Amino acid sequence: MNLTENAITILNTRYLIGGETPEGLFQRVARAVAQAEAPDDRARWEETYYEMMASTHFLPNSPTLFNAGTGQGTLSACFVIPIEDTMESIMQAA
Repeated sequence: MNLTENAITILNTRYLIGGETPEGLFQRVARAVAQAEAPDDRARWEETYYEMMASTHFLPNSPTLFNAGTGQGTLSACFVIPIEDTMESIMQAA
C-alpha cells in the first residue's frame, strides 16, 4: 500500500476506528460491501474491493468508510426522492 503522509494523516484523524490501520479500514469496508454478493462469490469480491482501495484506484464515499462493517449508520451520502417544483410537493417531502 502506497499512501502519502497526508493521506495517512487524514485517515487517522477522520476515518480509522479505535486503533484501526489503513489496511484494517480497507479490509472492514471490503468485507462489509462484499456481503451484497452471492455467498460463493464474497471472498473473491472482498479481495477485489480491498485491492481497489489499497491501490487507491477506487475509494468509496465517506459514509461508507465511516460505517461499513460497524452495524451503524448508512453507506449513502445522499438520497434521491421525487419532488415536484411546487411548495406543496417540497413540504410533503420535508
